[in-house]
Amino acid sequence: MIYYYWIAIAAAFCWAIASLVSADVTRNLGGLAFNRLRLFFVSIMLISYTFLIDTWYTINTEYLTIIIISGIIGIFIGDTLLFIALQKIGPRRNNILFSLAAPFTVVINIIFLREIASFVSILGCFIVFFGVVIAIAYGDKKNLDHRWEKVEGSLSVGIFFAVCAALCQAIGVVMMKPILNFGADPIASAAIRTSTSCLLLAITFLLNFEIFKAKKNLSIKIVLQSIISGFLGMALGMSLLLIALQNADAGIVATLSSTSPIMILFLLWIFTKKMPTITAWIGTIVAIFGTSLIFIY
Repeated sequence: MIYYYWIAIAAAFCWAIASLVSADVTRNLGGLAFNRLRLFFVSIMLISYTFLIDTWYTINTEYLTIIIISGIIGIFIGDTLLFIALQKIGPRRNNILFSLAAPFTVVINIIFLREIASFVSILGCFIVFFGVVIAIAYGDKKNLDHRWEKVEGSLSVGIFFAVCAALCQAIGVVMMKPILNFGADPIASAAIRTSTSCLLLAITFLLNFEIFKAKKNLSIKIVLQSIISGFLGMALGMSLLLIALQNADAGIVATLSSTSPIMILFLLWIFTKKMPTITAWIGTIVAIFGTSLIFIY
């Protein structure tokens, strides 16, 4: 059992590394253009893997509409907003804000699926929110000269996009929950969600608006960064999470896999040679503690 908990931690580490890799390329290419390129490679990976494990048969045609809508909300809109936010506010702030997806999921479950949340889960929602506020409002001040801590444009706009991304992620997950419970394969479902979003983002490539254009021409380095980000974040990270969920307690696995914001703090410490402020640590740890209450109870 402990082995699978380490796998969940490995998934969180993959997401932390992917976030740092993505931070540089989103600022070079632009958040929307990067997500467009990243989803292209991720779609190829997921579709190929689904053919390899031969699980297309688990996708009932009755599921398709919901899977596609879930992909549009969670990936096409959600991931695009997430990477635009990453471009603007950097990986540390972006990851801690994305932890709001957990309390959003609880609230949406209560409203739409009529699930009754425990007092501890509701308390966890408030604790996550409190931790996020501490980490963002009183976060790192000493590393603002580092490229991963600089704010590009408006901080409040970046925060708004990250919160919206977390909300979209929560909506997409809640929509998929009944379908996965009915036996749809998660990888096959992810392949459909991702490829649908990729096709929609491909259309933006043809539109002559500044927001849809890449900030610079593609290079081998940018393509490799996109492949690495997609592989670590979606292919390897998500696969490790599914393996852990299949073989260990779901609440503990979900909590351990949500520790990527803490790992990012350690990685920032290593790469910037400056320790993040105590409030950045406190806020991040408080948010993860709140997440653990939501998932375990």
